[in-house]
Amino acid sequence: MTIKFIFIILVITLFAVAFGQNPFLRPGSNQPRPAVISRPAPPPPPPKPQNTNIELRGFFKFKDEWYFSIFDKAKNKGVWLKKGESYQDGSVEIEGFNPDTEVLKMAGGMTLSLKKSDHKVLQVPSGIPVPKTKVTPKPNGSTIKPPVRPNSLGKRTLTIPARATLPAPKK
Repeated sequence: MTIKFIFIILVITLFAVAFGQNPFLRPGSNQPRPAVISRPAPPPPPPKPQNTNIELRGFFKFKDEWYFSIFDKAKNKGVWLKKGESYQDGSVEIEGFNPDTEVLKMAGGMTLSLKKSDHKVLQVPSGIPVPKTKVTPKPNGSTIKPPVRPNSLGKRTLTIPARATLPAPKK
């Protein structure tokens, strides 16, 4: 009887497999899975500037070629470059220049333009030392006059204070 029992279970299992139902699965687990909706990829981050310490300090055109003054604030050093030349082992390279907008395009997508003026007047140091002068107040009409004293002859005498000593004239 055991062989018949095993045979019957085998026939039922084969019969169930032939019709697509697995007797070992839970009910309802044979349903198709829902489609996975993929999220769109996030946009790439904007390119980071290679060196934020680089400034465009000036430019000029000579014999149909533009020259640009590039200044590195970190190194406190500036150079004059033209289109196609590089600086700092190729990390700073000039690709193009638009003279209408005055914008300089660098390799790597970085752009530079002239710094806007602060409208300040800068002091220029001179080579001549300026001696400091002592400021003396100028007398005005509201100063107090010394009192007038009559002398023994009946005439009035005016007392004048001592004057400042002046340097002797040079010969």
